[in-house]
Amino acid sequence: MKLSAVSQAGDRMAAASVPSKPVSLFRLAGRAAAEDLLVPLNAGQVTVDTEVELAGTRARLVAGRFRNEVPLWVAHASSLTGTELALSSELPFAVLLVPRPPWTYAVSWGAGHLVLNDDHVEQGFGLLFGIRRLDPLELGLIASAALDASARATQTSIPGGGDLSAFRLEPYGDLVNRLAGTADLTDLTYGRVTGRRHRIRAGNSVWLPLADEPQAFLADLDAIGAVVDESDSASALRFIAQTRPLDNRDRLVPELERRLADTLGGAEHGPLGLAWPGTAVHDAEHAGSFRISGLGPGGPFVAESRLELEHLTHRLATIDVDKRLKALRSGRVTACADDAGEEELGAQITAARWIVFETTIDHARYVFHQGRWYRIGETYVRQMREQVTALLARRFTWPAETWTPTGTPDDENRYCKQVAAKHDYLCLDRNFATTPMHPRFELCDLLGPDNELIHVKWLGRATAASHLYTQALVSADALAYEPEALQQLAQKAAPDRKITSTPRTVVLAAAGRAWNVDELFTLSQVALLRLDRAVRALQATLQFADIPFQPKTRHPRLPSQRSRT
Repeated sequence: MKLSAVSQAGDRMAAASVPSKPVSLFRLAGRAAAEDLLVPLNAGQVTVDTEVELAGTRARLVAGRFRNEVPLWVAHASSLTGTELALSSELPFAVLLVPRPPWTYAVSWGAGHLVLNDDHVEQGFGLLFGIRRLDPLELGLIASAALDASARATQTSIPGGGDLSAFRLEPYGDLVNRLAGTADLTDLTYGRVTGRRHRIRAGNSVWLPLADEPQAFLADLDAIGAVVDESDSASALRFIAQTRPLDNRDRLVPELERRLADTLGGAEHGPLGLAWPGTAVHDAEHAGSFRISGLGPGGPFVAESRLELEHLTHRLATIDVDKRLKALRSGRVTACADDAGEEELGAQITAARWIVFETTIDHARYVFHQGRWYRIGETYVRQMREQVTALLARRFTWPAETWTPTGTPDDENRYCKQVAAKHDYLCLDRNFATTPMHPRFELCDLLGPDNELIHVKWLGRATAASHLYTQALVSADALAYEPEALQQLAQKAAPDRKITSTPRTVVLAAAGRAWNVDELFTLSQVALLRLDRAVRALQATLQFADIPFQPKTRHPRLPSQRSRT
């Protein structure tokens, strides 16, 4: 039941009489040295730095202010208006560090969060509390990011509160990083005294009322720790914890980094692939070459035409294993329009963001994606595999036309023309459409016998499907919502076809590998489920086709790779 305006006013009156006040609470690594918990501060910023006693517990209070005599925006305002502005800015802060082994809690006031050393802040601590105490029927905000090539970030607010379903979270692949809503605080002083709930905010920290009196304050900290240690099995929000970014200080990171470094040199600790970053999908699709620089000794080099995983691993394998990840993170990949690696199409992107790697430790899947580590729980992986298996059972019958690769950039176009020439298909590959929302895109590669929108791709690796998914979604979205797209499809299909309505079947046709759940990385499975949900929302059906193919010839010395001086 939602709180009425009268009950909310009662909450405020009750809160005023309770010896508790809302603060931001962080949890820090308890074994870190005390001097490492805060960022370096100069003497002019600190007005108080002292030990205090809280009911027998020694804590540290640090307070002060960040002062800027002239705010950065003053020069712009003055030059624009011709008016001198004599202004200064101050950000007061206070932080109370309270050891409660094995953790240290940090209470932050004002700009106190800026003082904490993020390397020692427990990531997602507030979420762990929120998952266990927030009411899923009274959520006010959910902020999330997509675990896919787009890395899309979304924040949805419902000021009056709403249930979980109102926020339209993806069942797979959404990383929730902040929550707000009404929470049960009966474990804390506030809840015991008032018998009421309170609106909290939860992320890396948790914003909630803590007691003013030292003994009750310490009891509140211990109660919060106990809640975080509880099982989340009874919570409707427990799915949030199934997939989490790993803290850089996690005890497993050294082992995960070792496995990745070994695998980059040829060992097999799990599948390794090339994954195009979201910002590079368009540029990479139209690139004539890729310039790779900073990837260890040997200088920059150019990968002609298509970028392959071997272009990176061939160089990385020559580097000492303990230096490979440093080289991977310092290396840069740039899509270029020409075949000499000179005419840049896009930004220089760290080579680490082009790599995806998966490995399993103690039944949990760990994924290296977009340059950082994620943990994916066993239950999550099992449920996802079951759904993907059912999805891939939707088959589209493909003609007996074999794709024989030539190694040239126009392989796909050649094959699409080959199919169209012998069967009842229309080739629309490289025939671009344009609409106000989508300036340049392919409606499809082939238009099927019953006007199916068929998107064709050679999937040499399990990670190569991301741009295929993007192409299919952009096309379906444009045809559903932009009349110009349907008009152009009808014009391109005429006079052979008469198209008066949006096609309702979208086909992903792949060569190079079969559509099989065991052939897809976990993140490719995430993206596929997201695509299916989006296509169904557009009142269309996703189907799959396996293209007969001859394997590509492998060249161990990568003749398409050449040095660039």
